[in-house]
Amino acid sequence: MITASPLEALPTEILDTILEYLIDHDIGTLRECEHLDCMSLSRLSQCSHFLNHRLEPLLYGTLDARNAALQNGCMTGNLLAIQKATSYGANPSIVQRYILNKAVCHAKQATGYRNVSSLQIALKAGQFEAYNLLLDLGAGLTPYDYSNPTIMNSQLKTFARKLTEPSNVAFLKAFVEARAETPYWKDNRRDNHSQALAVVGKIPFAHVVRWASPAILETLLDNGASLDQVATLSHVDMMKKKQPLTPLSAADMMKKKQPLTPLSAACWRGDVEVFNLLVARGAHVDIEESLRNKYPADYTHIPIFMAARYMGEEGSTDMLDACIAGGADVNQLCHIHGIPSPNVYTQSEPPHVCTTPLLKYLESIKSWNTTSSGDFKQPLTPHKGIAHFLYVLGANVPSPVAPLVKRKFSNSDEELHDRTFAGVPSPVELLLAKWGIKSLAIPEFFSVLKLLVEHGGTGSDLGKMLVRFEGQNEPSGNSIVDVEGLWQKFLALLLPRLESLDQVSKNALLRRVIVDKAAMRHRIAYPSRRFKIRAIGRASISTLLDAGADINDIVVACDTNPYPSTKTALHELISSFVHTEYLTQTFLHDHPQGHVCPYTTDVVESLSDFLEFLIKEGADPLIEDTEKRCEERTAIDTLISPIKRGRIKYEHGAIENGLMKLVSRLQGASQIVIYTGDRKPYKEDCWTSWRSSYLSSSHCELS
Repeated sequence: MITASPLEALPTEILDTILEYLIDHDIGTLRECEHLDCMSLSRLSQCSHFLNHRLEPLLYGTLDARNAALQNGCMTGNLLAIQKATSYGANPSIVQRYILNKAVCHAKQATGYRNVSSLQIALKAGQFEAYNLLLDLGAGLTPYDYSNPTIMNSQLKTFARKLTEPSNVAFLKAFVEARAETPYWKDNRRDNHSQALAVVGKIPFAHVVRWASPAILETLLDNGASLDQVATLSHVDMMKKKQPLTPLSAADMMKKKQPLTPLSAACWRGDVEVFNLLVARGAHVDIEESLRNKYPADYTHIPIFMAARYMGEEGSTDMLDACIAGGADVNQLCHIHGIPSPNVYTQSEPPHVCTTPLLKYLESIKSWNTTSSGDFKQPLTPHKGIAHFLYVLGANVPSPVAPLVKRKFSNSDEELHDRTFAGVPSPVELLLAKWGIKSLAIPEFFSVLKLLVEHGGTGSDLGKMLVRFEGQNEPSGNSIVDVEGLWQKFLALLLPRLESLDQVSKNALLRRVIVDKAAMRHRIAYPSRRFKIRAIGRASISTLLDAGADINDIVVACDTNPYPSTKTALHELISSFVHTEYLTQTFLHDHPQGHVCPYTTDVVESLSDFLEFLIKEGADPLIEDTEKRCEERTAIDTLISPIKRGRIKYEHGAIENGLMKLVSRLQGASQIVIYTGDRKPYKEDCWTSWRSSYLSSSHCELS
């Protein structure tokens, strides 16, 4: 025989007294807005059916308790708690969250009070059964549940973006199907629409396109998804492990708001069926000019560029062919980007300022390995990819010529940087910048470069590429990579193009390579990672000489100068070194006689080796600049001019000895020549005024 527990046997008055003690409140006067600690009652109610039945009205009799039960049910999947809370009057659509003050939750509307969607709580917790129960109970999103329109919009946006995650596809489908006919407003407004449309309109549709099935996409399009919507890649954490598609590159992740349209997302995904579905529903393959102008520095919103990126990453032409069939232009230009800032003077792969689908394809290639193993089918090789662009799609290989960005104020360093790194890279330059000269040893890489060179892939500005790349043989692991031999092999590809140039063009190209190479050495690079004119740079100069360029060519440096000056390339680079830098201030370190400065010694030694190389190649340091004012008729005169004019602080000091060492190299002397000529007294501020005067009368751009 089952007997009642002692508590159950107590008279009602005594049990009520015990309960009042536990909740610290009179049961008879308990109101809905009271704030009670019901933890003791909750535990007591689990002791027996009798106590559960007796205490249930107390447990769910306050707003605090119903919200706590509803929230617990949403977060843990406790369906009974959700049912009990709603049966006692809880709104299934919202859970009220309140200010937390020393573990006391205040139910009345106060500062910080807000409602949170119960569907959103269940969605975030991944409780699909609780989510479906809430929908069955009538839960939804309507403005009447929120006193503040800003909070309502925030709830809609957060809920919609959470639904776009691939793991939440069941939640997305269930909500749209359940609320496709449920009015957003409860009155008969003209602009009334469904709750499904209200949520779908906030969904970044492009992100759903990246993973959803065609059926899901059609459902969303039928319920308000926009094909013209532009999402941003920052909406979703693209680096989550559960993301099935290829994450963004590090360069893309640095950009906070890369735009993405539904059609460009389909191209990135690589699904032709989805692409055709969106086109059939009205998506434009060629984006509108207004959208192009809105995102001038990005390409991710343009379908054909994402198709080219997909082709490079996955080795398939499907998406690119679909874009071309839809009317896209294979030679379409992306808008000009900002030029690289000065702090990327020496980085190996600075961002280029303009791109085409071909350049984007080359930039996206992941591997040059063309071998197959087992049952694995090798995707489209880079060589075949380039051939597809050329022979099937008719793409132009030479990059478009975009003028350099004109700075309001500029100096010679910035101009040198711009003409070396800025502008539109040629396909060949882009590949060499990304993969390095060592990659020329890879047969597939070299064959691609050869194909590009044969079709004009070096571009119109060969000097830009020849100045930019530098290096020499260095140990790599247990072996030495013959980058010098690889570069010679590459230069052999360029030789027919170089030989076809007229004499004036050959001479101008050689002058630019010599002068800018030296300037990159002593003007642009930081002291800790200086450019040195190494074997690769010297091989480029030798190849130009083999092609017929004249190293002693004399040109007018500045036609607009009322006092025109004529110099050889050797004389011009020395003039640049002496006149356009802070020679006696920050570039070289001056010290009294007898003091050894490793830094100044290294700078002078590096430049003197280059000068000696030029002399061996035929450069004549004694050719006179007949039009030159003052006394700088030869390169040697230019080197000693700071000493003669009193610009050097310490007589026979570090800088003077360095300059005289350069003079000795030009003269072919084995010992450093000591300067014994006349010199003016040194003045502390005279260098700055002399340099300013020189720049104002003689500064000009190279040919």
